[in-house]
Amino acid sequence: MIVKSLIAVIALLALPMRTFAAAGAPGWLEETMFASGKINTVVMVVAAVLLGITVWMILLDRRIGRLEKRK
Repeated sequence: MIVKSLIAVIALLALPMRTFAAAGAPGWLEETMFASGKINTVVMVVAAVLLGITVWMILLDRRIGRLEKRK
């Protein structure tokens, strides 16, 4: 239990370090995706795919549940 708490504290303390490291020069993502406005399209496509997978998994779980009840 103590080990898990220690790992969680270290992970939470390490999160702000990443944001400070990213404050340098803009990378390829800022130069290409943000500048041209394509990042919105990418985010929407990823969200649609994740939503589709989630709905599919829920429907599949219901079907399997029905099959288990029948047997």
